[in-house]
Amino acid sequence: MEKNDKFKSLWKELFNDETEYITWYFENIYQEKTTRYLVEEEEVLGMMFENKYDVSIGKEWFSSRYLVGVGVAPHRRGEGIMKKLLLECLEESRRKGEEFIYLTPVDNQIYRNFGFVYISSICQYSIEFEKMEEFKKTCKIQKISKKNCSDIILDEIVKFYKEISKDYFVKVRRGRDVYKKIFSELFCEDGEAYVSRDINGLINGYIFVLKNRDIVIKELFFKDSKCLSSLFSIIYGYKNYYSKIKIICAEDLCLEDYFKSDKNIVKIVKNKVQARITSIEKSLLRLSKNISNDESFKMFVTDEVIKENEGVYQIKKGVVEKIESEYDIEINIADLTDLIYGFRDMSSVVKKDKIRFNNENIREKLEKIFIKKVNYFNQDF
Repeated sequence: MEKNDKFKSLWKELFNDETEYITWYFENIYQEKTTRYLVEEEEVLGMMFENKYDVSIGKEWFSSRYLVGVGVAPHRRGEGIMKKLLLECLEESRRKGEEFIYLTPVDNQIYRNFGFVYISSICQYSIEFEKMEEFKKTCKIQKISKKNCSDIILDEIVKFYKEISKDYFVKVRRGRDVYKKIFSELFCEDGEAYVSRDINGLINGYIFVLKNRDIVIKELFFKDSKCLSSLFSIIYGYKNYYSKIKIICAEDLCLEDYFKSDKNIVKIVKNKVQARITSIEKSLLRLSKNISNDESFKMFVTDEVIKENEGVYQIKKGVVEKIESEYDIEINIADLTDLIYGFRDMSSVVKKDKIRFNNENIREKLEKIFIKKVNYFNQDF
């Protein structure tokens, strides 16, 4: 059996995805050079796929890796195989100067042990079809298919995404190549895509739809209520064949506000993506740009996994230096990650007793720096 076939077999055993999806992944995403695995006697015992993406943080960006398909053969679990693969990945990421790596966990505690914490959430709605009857089409709707999914349309969508996502603090940068993969995955799953256009013919929203037992909207963006109403009117057309609608979207869209009543609308905010800082200096340097010229503080960061990250850092405006010194605050790398990327604010971390102050005067300053932000990650490859 070829190595790729062994990966596919283990993937099927561990995650029970459809064969068509597994085939799609290995034909469109998989690269041997970004795959870690452990083989004994020609049997794949553990695997990890590292897909490269550019991640945007504010107005800056860097190259990162998204870990997927992380798993160990059931009969060899508990032997440290996954730990070995993860530590190798973390070390290489640190050596290459990547700020963080990220993944979507099945169980967050597994990766919490390695310093991963959540940095983004996703919103899920469950809505009865009858709720869609109130929406009418006022914008032009275009269906995107394999045949008409041209580079021109992709570039239009890229431009729209860049504008609509500008307020998200941390997100994946999506160019034409990323959207090509997104549409390829969608069509592999027999999904459908619709874009809405304004009176000038410019894209002002889109919706990606899967038809399973229920209608699943995998992604939704819109500029205004007319656009959303037009997109939802398309969904209402499925009323005779399905009973419920599931919508996955960014946590700040507040879809319930666009319905006449929120009765029979179930909204759940679920944690989505975990990240692990590998180059602490880069994270702190970004943080340092948010303090004033006359401010500075010393932070002791503990890191039980990447010992090179551990130490006292003096942070001034645009300058970070690792020093031997007393310090103002002490914090673990995981809880610092929560703060730096805005998943938690200062008061949340303080309430959990996850930060120790040696200098209480610094607390008020940090509360102005560490504020809650909205991040957006919504893809699974």
